[in-house]
Amino acid sequence: MNSLVADSMTRQGNGLVTVVTTNDLNKIDLLGDATFRNALSAASKKANALYPGYGGPTILLNLPSLLGALVKLFKPLFPPAVQKKLKFEQGPLKNVGDLKSLGVGGDARDTFLKQIDAIIA
Repeated sequence: MNSLVADSMTRQGNGLVTVVTTNDLNKIDLLGDATFRNALSAASKKANALYPGYGGPTILLNLPSLLGALVKLFKPLFPPAVQKKLKFEQGPLKNVGDLKSLGVGGDARDTFLKQIDAIIA
């Protein structure tokens, strides 16, 4: 679906539309059970096959404190291409209780989209 929408919007507009993947890690235990980490990794690998050429950055929001500190320490060591495609931020989605509020007509949608635009700019 993402590929079809991105392709259609690209054809209608004056530029390439890309798919931005956003994962909120607020209150997620990334150091315990590996199930969630494995799911994130698998989704990332499938994305390139499902919508080749349309993959934009991946944004990881609201990392736990310890992991956030490690990312700040090691991110400068990532290759520049990885740094460009992988973003780490605090704030957006942190206080969203219901993802329906981010859907079309939702009361948090405009604020969230502005926050994401600022991150990927």
